[in-house]
Amino acid sequence: MEARRGRDSRSEARCAARQRDRPCFLAGDARLSYDPSMEETIINNDDRLEHMLHRSNALHERLDELLGDADFDGSPRGESALGMCLVAMEHATAMRALMALRLPSSAVGLMRLQFEALTRAMWLLYAASDAAIDKLLAPLTLQSEQAAKNLPGASEMIEQIGKRVGQGAPAAAHQMLSHFKDVTWHGMNSFVHGGIHPLRRSADGFPVDLALQVLRSSNGLTTMTGMTMAVLTGDEAVAKPVSKIQPAFADCLPDLLKP
Repeated sequence: MEARRGRDSRSEARCAARQRDRPCFLAGDARLSYDPSMEETIINNDDRLEHMLHRSNALHERLDELLGDADFDGSPRGESALGMCLVAMEHATAMRALMALRLPSSAVGLMRLQFEALTRAMWLLYAASDAAIDKLLAPLTLQSEQAAKNLPGASEMIEQIGKRVGQGAPAAAHQMLSHFKDVTWHGMNSFVHGGIHPLRRSADGFPVDLALQVLRSSNGLTTMTGMTMAVLTGDEAVAKPVSKIQPAFADCLPDLLKP
């Protein structure tokens, strides 16, 4: 997804105000839970998976239509948050490509990267200090790499976003990040670090129902990333249609969380 960086720092305040006033998408129940019925069908050329991939690509294309030509907040905070949103979108695209190639265990690993990139983007937008932003925007050197190692991890970022609820950070965004981490973290860690999940999936097969669940989860993160990018435009004409995208793609997204 291409994006143009533009606007001055005044758009940051406008973005926060508009975010508070509009409804928020909640990524929903996106867990990697195990159920014996998942073993009934193994990934091959299953029509349900092809349909889900088609709908997932359509969701990404629709977000690109809404956001691809937008101007974004050009402040250091806006630039860093937008950059991480684009990284999250790249991970989502790669994840779908791996699913299409029938490489689902690798795809789950990318969903972990997608989640952390989105979390970083939202932290940069709502909670990061100016000093932390400067660390990430510094030219890449051995010194700047070392300085950036001290930035908070996912759990701490989510906690800091929570402390900003009511002060610019939307409660719904914090709820989504917290819920997603609570229900997927151990499973994603297993795939990333060579645990029991990828070993058993390699030996026993990767059930289609689980693959569909993973794609829905990734699509939920993609939609939340799109909404974060919409906030960074400071333009209600962009933010409003993005905020209403969920009903049109409900078949490929997780169920909405209840507040």
